[in-house]
Amino acid sequence: MKTFILSIPKGVPTAVMLLLVLYFTFAKNPLGLNVFHSIPYAEYVGHFVLYFIAGLVFILDYAKARLPHHSKVNQEIGIAVSTGVLSLIMEIGLMQYSGYNYDLNNVYAASFAALLAFLFYHYWLLHPFRHYLYHSIQHHWRYQHRRKKKK
Repeated sequence: MKTFILSIPKGVPTAVMLLLVLYFTFAKNPLGLNVFHSIPYAEYVGHFVLYFIAGLVFILDYAKARLPHHSKVNQEIGIAVSTGVLSLIMEIGLMQYSGYNYDLNNVYAASFAALLAFLFYHYWLLHPFRHYLYHSIQHHWRYQHRRKKKK
């Protein structure tokens, strides 16, 4: 399992997540369920979940690319802000694409989710993520030149 995570090239999780955001944004009924129209605030919860996962994937992909060094907090904040801006761009694109009524509350939910994804990563997931991947990097064949030689 550890070598599988290391074998994923940089940027692939980000690209896949962007494609998923585009699909869930522009598809008329992406899950094929009509039950969500009767649940109040289901659209806001959907935006929250989608952009929380997107922000977390973007930040984790950046942190994996920075290993074995620590990721920088200001760049993580920038990634979270860019995820919130992505939600604004998707709302504007949806308004232009399908005549959808613009709802600023969707952008608020998505921006709040991106902020919580940053906080979740930085205060809870940072050290377990680094510990898990850093120890697998020490023993991976691609990083053998970084290890100190025993005399």
